[in-house]
Amino acid sequence: MRKIRVMFVIMQLNAGGSERVVLDLARGLGSDQFKIYVVAFKEGVLESPLREVCNDIFFVKKKKRVDLSAMFEIANIVRENRIDVVNAHHYMPCFYSFLGTRILNRKKLIYTEHSVPEVEGISSGKHGKILNMMLYRMNAVIGVSKEITERFKERYPRHAKKIHEILNGVDIDKFNVKGTRNHVRKHWGLTNDHFVVGTVANFRKVKNHVCLVRAAARLKDDYSQLRLFFVGTSFPGDPENSEEEILELIRELGLHDRVILAGYQENIPQMLSAFDVFCLPSFSEGLPVSVLEAMAAGVPVVGSHVRGIKEVLQDRETGLLFSSDNDSELAENLKSLINSKIFARSLAASAFDYVQKMHNKTIWIEKTSDIFLS
Repeated sequence: MRKIRVMFVIMQLNAGGSERVVLDLARGLGSDQFKIYVVAFKEGVLESPLREVCNDIFFVKKKKRVDLSAMFEIANIVRENRIDVVNAHHYMPCFYSFLGTRILNRKKLIYTEHSVPEVEGISSGKHGKILNMMLYRMNAVIGVSKEITERFKERYPRHAKKIHEILNGVDIDKFNVKGTRNHVRKHWGLTNDHFVVGTVANFRKVKNHVCLVRAAARLKDDYSQLRLFFVGTSFPGDPENSEEEILELIRELGLHDRVILAGYQENIPQMLSAFDVFCLPSFSEGLPVSVLEAMAAGVPVVGSHVRGIKEVLQDRETGLLFSSDNDSELAENLKSLINSKIFARSLAASAFDYVQKMHNKTIWIEKTSDIFLS
């Protein structure tokens, strides 16, 4: 039986949330049923792990304005590799995949959306009309959260039957890494006495690391054991790059000896094992995989009360929520977890039960496979 050839199209191969989703999908789809290919417009750190599970990876150079040559290059890749299904993640990859997939090669095109702001931004501009026309020829749309799916259906009601909700999934077993906590802490100069508040997020303004730094400054005098642990990196030329602003604020607030900047790390389960609390203070999220991973790792989560995060965090049940960009509220939430290990463990246990039930990797892969095969 011939294997189905699936090609993921993504913007770049750096370790953002949607890029890690593609990596997990590539790993999870059965090699007995699928052959996996990837097209990206920029290189990045995920190239190596993707090559372990993909048949091939292609890089397409794209000019800043609409680039027809990039569209034709994708068309050639689809034709030469006999691709059956193209799964484009985010709108721009979908836009560049449409001509070569649906028009020139008449193959299946599935668009996966990870962001409510992107849905709203596209639909209110000139690309809203373009996407509406594309949807008539597209095979399916996947929203990775309930809110994304609902917003898509509201903006494009004529295509509602093509729009599917498939919640991101997490491999629970991968985060069961007993015995690594002390080793990771020792490596980064941490002791068992330190209370570590960590996050896994690249340095972009939307992630709002600044709010967490300010909250830590509020607590530094009363809680000398508090440490911040940032896992993530920045990207040259990114207009959203926030790293310099964060470094300057750390120096200004006298936190230079209380913040660990770990950069990009592949071993996320091991890094999470060193955290006492996971915090995501973003201004906006789609459906944050990093929060789901922290839940799977048994780490209590604090997050901003914004779209995406509030969909997976129930305040004082599966985590703690604070008003967006309110470092005073965030500091109070962190204090409550520092002061009560029992409360922290209760939140973590409830969150683990939630992610195991609602974001099971097996169900996620099965639903995605069904759309690829339908």
